[in-house]
Amino acid sequence: RAVAVRKLLRTWQPAINSLTADQFVNSELEDTKWLVLRNHASARLRAVDLKGVDDWLIFRWRTEAPGGSWAIHLDSVRGPVIAGTRVDSTGDWKIAAVPVKMEKGVHDLYITYVNPGLRKPYQSGLVFDWFCFTRQFPGEGRPGYREEKAEFWRLLTEKVPTTPVMMDNPPDMHRVSNVFERGNWLVKGAVVTPGVPAALSGCMPRGAPANRLGLAMWMTSKQNPLVSRTMVNRVWEQLFGTGIAETVEDLGTQGSPPTHRALLDYLAWQYMNTDAWSLKRLLKEIVMSATYREDSRVSEASLKADPFDRLYSRGERVRLSAEEVRDQDLCICGQLSPEMYGPSVFPYQPKGIWMSPWNGAQWVASKGGEQYRRALYTYWKRTASYPAMISFDATSREVCTARRILTNTPLQALVTLNDTVYLDMARHFARRLDSVVGGGPGREIAAGYRRMLYKEIAPGKLSVLMGLYQESVARFEATPEDAGKILGVEGVGDAKAAAMVVVCNALLNLDEVITKN
Repeated sequence: RAVAVRKLLRTWQPAINSLTADQFVNSELEDTKWLVLRNHASARLRAVDLKGVDDWLIFRWRTEAPGGSWAIHLDSVRGPVIAGTRVDSTGDWKIAAVPVKMEKGVHDLYITYVNPGLRKPYQSGLVFDWFCFTRQFPGEGRPGYREEKAEFWRLLTEKVPTTPVMMDNPPDMHRVSNVFERGNWLVKGAVVTPGVPAALSGCMPRGAPANRLGLAMWMTSKQNPLVSRTMVNRVWEQLFGTGIAETVEDLGTQGSPPTHRALLDYLAWQYMNTDAWSLKRLLKEIVMSATYREDSRVSEASLKADPFDRLYSRGERVRLSAEEVRDQDLCICGQLSPEMYGPSVFPYQPKGIWMSPWNGAQWVASKGGEQYRRALYTYWKRTASYPAMISFDATSREVCTARRILTNTPLQALVTLNDTVYLDMARHFARRLDSVVGGGPGREIAAGYRRMLYKEIAPGKLSVLMGLYQESVARFEATPEDAGKILGVEGVGDAKAAAMVVVCNALLNLDEVITKN
């Protein structure tokens, strides 16, 4: 009983949704979801199982028309009334309960509504969302009953954000499904029940039901390694850039064959059995292997013998994904927000990209630390995707994409060099080096490189970056207004500070920073 109460509080289920109503008289489904009743209206809830109902009906409703009353009749519009009450204006949705006369068996229930105050023939009176025939709150007569019941109703009626989640109704609430003759939903053929493909009838796990749960049990069965092989191949693709079978979206006879079938078999078996479907264990196994830790440097002989590194004779060089490029730069400059969960955020985006003329919505940039949250939280609109990420091969999300095809284009360099978001990161990086390291540009550049790549900078690279710094200082001393623009301040800016921003921007654009070596 406690499980049922908890489920009702969390999901408002199992309930009879009003969209299952039929036989409308002066009533209809509003927006195909809610049952709307007018004056002298009726509608039917078909084949309701009243077994286990202990004189209690909880329902969700709203109305803006006071003075009406509704009732539930058994088996016909003129049948005996088993529940009902008068209703006053609510304005918003409300959850309430009424007593029900105890009945047994399966019955058609007819809802009627009368409201003399409705003058217009098509004026809506009462709107229902769902009905839940259940038992009263248990424990009456025991200590603390009143307080517990009050807490139950507080939780049931609390206004909290909701998320639609699909779940199965109990068997007595399953709707009847028919074959639609020639696809016409008005011409119903034979009654059908849930099932799995006939080809699987002899290989389903013992005790598996013939529905989606049973199909999921078959898919994850030890006798069916396809799911495990697919997951291993996708994880391998994330780490190495290319799967053991390159076509991760089509693992089978129609796709590319695996280059190392025995390796795929071994990892798939271990993932199912030894690792017990633990992705952490699978990842640890791969990244601690000698194959993953190979050096990325390549000799002419190795390149000639294995140009695409299908033999894994060297470490893969893989460009970071769109989200990883942004998140890594935020982490390097010390601005990555650790905040978890919550709604999407709106980092900087140029004007004119995100336009919604039909509803007037605007892209309003987030303030404070919100714009520095992980790329995962960036608001995504399919008709106007975030441009900086699209340049780095992020998908538009208009269709399901199992694999991103990585590209190398000049536009990517233009984004990381000139996009306001990345210029802002360079400013934060320069300030961080100045405040934490100090001691002159040479020390700051070396420390910044070490922070990014966890190794010391080569003298030749340091010399080139110092040359960029000196050139930038000379330029900004000649044009202090440009220094102000680079620093994001009004008027003139400090030439040395602006030059360090330019150098930090160059550091963030190094190939070894945006490419995993």
